[in-house]
Amino acid sequence: MIEQLVAGDEQAEAETPPIDGRTARRQRNREAVIDALIALTAEGDSDPSVDAIADRAGVSYRSVYRYFSDRSEMLDAAADRAMQWIRPMLAETLTPFDVNDELDHRIDGIVDARSEVYAQIAEVARTALRRSATEPKIAEEFIDARQIVCEQVRERFAPELAQFEEREAELRVTAIDQALDFASLDYVVNVRKHTRDELERFMRTQIRLALTVPSPDEW
Repeated sequence: MIEQLVAGDEQAEAETPPIDGRTARRQRNREAVIDALIALTAEGDSDPSVDAIADRAGVSYRSVYRYFSDRSEMLDAAADRAMQWIRPMLAETLTPFDVNDELDHRIDGIVDARSEVYAQIAEVARTALRRSATEPKIAEEFIDARQIVCEQVRERFAPELAQFEEREAELRVTAIDQALDFASLDYVVNVRKHTRDELERFMRTQIRLALTVPSPDEW
């Protein structure tokens, strides 16, 4: 199998026309501009100037607009790249688990993971989320990430979800997904100004509530 992959790569390289030095340099500089925009955004500058982007990328101010027709195209490219990085992080869980573990342990695992990921990507994800309103491709990335998280919720809390009828169980998964969604976490921290500790308490409370079986007179 490895030999076939290598042979395939060699054939693809042979069939791919060589890139001249000017084109390769242009490609590298374009990527550097995108990387610079993402890095500045991640550092807390939600609207970095072209001067700052050019300086970080190591290119001239004028050359930035040789690689992108306008600022909107540059933001689209950066948001698209950021989501390729963000999506697996949004779906990440940092600790292994067993469905027979105590519920609190399983809740802590997913809460700790989501809290850490939020802390790492908040600025970049916030920018990507704004772009998703007008960019279908970015919106699809967020949808895909949420679908992965829903599947993780079903697996992690399978014993508790099994206590409900199928549609009710899915409603509980939806409630947990909503509590873990980036926009919800950002509302808690960025709008309501709660601390990280309070954010984690919020997530734990919402998950426990979603998995609680009500008494018969509460249905």
